[in-house]
Amino acid sequence: MSKQAFFKVDTKLAELLGETYRSTEDAIKELIDNAYDADSEKVEIFLPKELTPDPKIIVADNGSGMKENEVRSEYLNVANSRTSRKGDTTFKKKRKVKGRKGIGKFSGLMVAEIMQIETFSNGVKTTLKINKSELAKGNYDLEKVPLFIETESCDKEKHGTIITLFGLNQNLDFPNPTRLGEILMWDYGREHDFELFINNEKLGVEDLAGKTYEKKIIHEGKEAVLKYTITPKPIKQAGIVTRVNNKIIGRPQNLLNDDDLIPKKLKNRIYGEIICDDLEDDVTADHGAIIENSKLYKTILDDATKNVKKSVDEVFATDMKMARARYQRKINKELSKLPEFKQPFAKKALYKTLEKFYGETEDRINTVISVMVSAMEKDHYWDIVSNIKETENHDIEKFAGALSEFGLLEMSIVTSQAINRLKYLDELSILIHDPKTLEKHIHEALEKSTWILGDDYSVLFSDTNLKTAIKNMLDKKYKGKNSKKRPDLFLSRTVSRRLLLIEFKRPNFTLTRDTEAQAVKYKDELAEYFGNQPIDIILMGGKIDKTIKSVQSDIIYMSYLDCISSARNRLEWMLEELKKE
Repeated sequence: MSKQAFFKVDTKLAELLGETYRSTEDAIKELIDNAYDADSEKVEIFLPKELTPDPKIIVADNGSGMKENEVRSEYLNVANSRTSRKGDTTFKKKRKVKGRKGIGKFSGLMVAEIMQIETFSNGVKTTLKINKSELAKGNYDLEKVPLFIETESCDKEKHGTIITLFGLNQNLDFPNPTRLGEILMWDYGREHDFELFINNEKLGVEDLAGKTYEKKIIHEGKEAVLKYTITPKPIKQAGIVTRVNNKIIGRPQNLLNDDDLIPKKLKNRIYGEIICDDLEDDVTADHGAIIENSKLYKTILDDATKNVKKSVDEVFATDMKMARARYQRKINKELSKLPEFKQPFAKKALYKTLEKFYGETEDRINTVISVMVSAMEKDHYWDIVSNIKETENHDIEKFAGALSEFGLLEMSIVTSQAINRLKYLDELSILIHDPKTLEKHIHEALEKSTWILGDDYSVLFSDTNLKTAIKNMLDKKYKGKNSKKRPDLFLSRTVSRRLLLIEFKRPNFTLTRDTEAQAVKYKDELAEYFGNQPIDIILMGGKIDKTIKSVQSDIIYMSYLDCISSARNRLEWMLEELKKE
């Protein structure tokens, strides 16, 4: 059944409709606020992808829904606020109402030409369509533009509202799911009975994993609650927001932004909020911020900052302890290159440097360890260490000065070492491009510089037994006329004690399946010496056949130019990070 209806307009309409939304995501959030006020427990949002034919946006909730008379008397009553009609809290869940001005329904018309509302309550489905073009034809004299309401029977158990936006504004980009998710998380990240889904993906489950803290802050009889989580990894919507009367005021702020001792990546793992309804009188008129000279807010922020810093310091200490344990084998193997008397000092310096690279990937941390230990072999580095050792128990001023010089030189030498490795890569690149270069030349260049292959291979060990096994195997097969076909193989052990067989090919050689098959035969023949010990294989050449799509898990194909490029990227990243110190 279809019936006419009209907007009912309060006198504040002209003023209120002059408000605009900063983005399509902010406009859509208004529709989610309405679902929240309807006591919804679940809201599903479906956003279109680029090039989708007839794109539309759907916001579906399982809230209380509306009867036909509610649509007429309340939904179409523009600028008549929810709080003035039904109070500050919702009927069922006693939530603090977010919609206060009665114009959130118009947010959909910023995004689309047509907004269709389908709402279900007491066995009746009520449908209403609002067409922006029709409103424009009536010069936005809303009370004179007819709207058609249709009703039909539905399942009595069904309740909620579905809003569909058709004819999306072509002057605006489609709403971004990530950006919308961030905005919704700021406002709803702490709600326990309000689930949000964007394109069937639930918000907040992974992002908010971590350790959660809660602290009451009381000042002169006024109370605030600080809630925050330190997540396992940095998140885009990190920071502490302020919530007053269930409304987020402003954007998240980083309370530890001025603390240079806390790594940036750790600062970006803090997600939380300050809840304080007593700040209502200190909120700006546009609800965009707290008044800057609010004494209560300053006290709350100071207390909150102290609490967050204490928690973060504990997490940082724990993380660094775990990181040291995780990389201990790699560190010990690298340190074994140094004389024993140097190792304690080198370990301290290495731990200190690892703190500077907190939060980086394992690949990058391995690069730092490799480059730094290599740098520590320089003699002038140990002049400073000796100075520290001689003064640490006697002259405090000299000791402090030596430590300062130690830190500066430490960074200087690591930087110098990284630069030298970059120069080495330049020379290696020249060698690779020389048509006269043979397998043996590549072998000679890389055997003592295996860090080029990746940080997992920066420490390789090739003892007499390994060299003998390779020699005996090759001598049996490649002798006499066959000696010219003798391959260039290198057998070693990795930090994890696994055997690694590397076959070097000429820079103009293309690695193929035949190369792989031959390497597997070498591996089988080595079983005579090592039994069932697993042997990994690296095949190195100028190019890799394009037809190769997959390989065995214990075989790796590498091209020389790709290795050089990857090594260069790691070193250049390190130099950029060191410049920031």
